[in-house]
Amino acid sequence: MVCVGEICDYLNELAPRDLSEEWDNVGLLVGRTSCAVQRIMTCLTLTPDVADEAIEAKVQLVVTHHPVMFRRIQKISDETVEGKMLLRLIEAGIAVYSPHTGFDSARTGINQQLAESLGLTGIQPLRVNPVDSLVGAGRCGTLSESISLKELLELVRSRTGASYLEFVGSSRGQCRRIAVGCGSAAEFLRDAIALGCDTFITGEARFHSALEARSAGVTLILTGHYASERPAMEWLATELQRRFPPIESIASQIESDPLQLHTA
Repeated sequence: MVCVGEICDYLNELAPRDLSEEWDNVGLLVGRTSCAVQRIMTCLTLTPDVADEAIEAKVQLVVTHHPVMFRRIQKISDETVEGKMLLRLIEAGIAVYSPHTGFDSARTGINQQLAESLGLTGIQPLRVNPVDSLVGAGRCGTLSESISLKELLELVRSRTGASYLEFVGSSRGQCRRIAVGCGSAAEFLRDAIALGCDTFITGEARFHSALEARSAGVTLILTGHYASERPAMEWLATELQRRFPPIESIASQIESDPLQLHTA
């Protein structure tokens, strides 16, 4: 029998909690460590729809990248959407774990996976973690040769499965020294510039970050928050299946990007 605690220990090896940001809320958020696990579900964000899917699939543990209890919660009741969802999960005996920024920074984490999928070499953190100099926020690396922005956009789209991409830069520009910061990581733009990157790929950025990138002559590619991080949660489902073969580990099938694109 594999219990919740054993899986939590392994998740902490993959995505050490001491790599997470101080403001984050990671680890086992709901449930008992002693409970037996026969089925796990991974997801990017635990929403009511995903919770319904987990209950119907009879899972005992949900591993969600984004913490289900991110902000301070005063109470858990059926008076809020989040409260109703948490009560249903607790009543169904489903534990919830979140690796979040620890997984962002980890050696085999979200940013490392995207950097490797793009074929970058000499990969290093954008901002080194004080706990471990080999890991940290974001990643940067170098392509074997320069490619056009159009070619890079196609590469990013194929690796992330993004339905659309936004970008800042010249369509005639060349890209080779690439930085990545999955999710909402525009705060690392200046780190990318300081490391000599000509391109920065992230999930989302504010208008003024786009202006800053353009002023600095850096190409900025936005994949959408969902597309930049969801593939890593599919990888995690596979990895948990490999590590705990008696358990069935699946990625949520109902989860999708909440943002849709309207074209004229």
